Amino acid sequence: MPGGDSDKGLGAKKNEIYLSLENSYQYIDWWHEAIPGEPFDHEGSILTTVLRPGAIYGISNNINLFLTTTFGVRSMEWFGDNVSKHHRDEHSAEDFDNAIGGLLGDSKIIFRYLLKNTGAGDGFRIIIGSGLTIPSKNTLTINPFAKADGLFVPHRHFSMSDGTYNYNSDFQIFYKRSKNPVFFGGSLSIAKPINENKYSYLPPTSAKAVLNIIYKTFDKIDGAIDLSLGLQSLSLASWDNEPVANSDAIIMTPSFSYLFNLKKGAISIGIQKPYFLEGGYGWNEDNIKETTNAWQLIIAYRSKIK
Repeated sequence: MPGGDSDKGLGAKKNEIYLSLENSYQYIDWWHEAIPGEPFDHEGSILTTVLRPGAIYGISNNINLFLTTTFGVRSMEWFGDNVSKHHRDEHSAEDFDNAIGGLLGDSKIIFRYLLKNTGAGDGFRIIIGSGLTIPSKNTLTINPFAKADGLFVPHRHFSMSDGTYNYNSDFQIFYKRSKNPVFFGGSLSIAKPINENKYSYLPPTSAKAVLNIIYKTFDKIDGAIDLSLGLQSLSLASWDNEPVANSDAIIMTPSFSYLFNLKKGAISIGIQKPYFLEGGYGWNEDNIKETTNAWQLIIAYRSKIK
């Protein structure tokens, strides 16, 4: 489970089934300066809790099917007593003026071809994949940057789904051996929206590369340390064919995880620290001073059941 991705670095043989469960927590502490109409600093936090069950099925020794879906909630805590049309205490499970609330996020169907799959032995695991993201209805329904008579109206900036069907492709290459480092390699994943959603929103295209290296610790529970470094590029999003300022970004994410086996399956517990090298979250219409501080905790489980 390199970098906490329970579907990566693994190929199933014919009729084999692997089940996985990822539980992630992301905490973002954010601030930006005063904006027109609200002459005070804006500050708050967002906690995102996500649960992703998944399954890998070996259609043949060379073709795998990966299925996953997302359940979760994003909660905003607004710091201070000032009233804002942009922010407030709220969460994504409830409806708002421009949002359909709910717990269900996106689902994915991905077919993967195993160019090389050494299984439990030493050697390469080279896998290419392609598939589709299926959105849920729990998305924003009105442009949060829209104005009425030149003024912003109360709105929300976040949801559990972007509401678009996305094309997904990935490439994985890993090498497994019996001495340290016992596992190393990387993956490249691209997610591109096929079209804007029915509310005229087009999310960014995402390209993400992750490098991993795993060392056995040879401790009492036969654990391992996983070090990874991710680099993600996000293109500009748009509402009503108008680009969203600050929505493009380059994010670097180092990760430290500890892996260990159970009687049935294995667990990975990891800490990640995203850094915005360029751009931001795209929540502000103008280029203003802003800061974000984010941490992520990921707990992943994977087990072969057949």
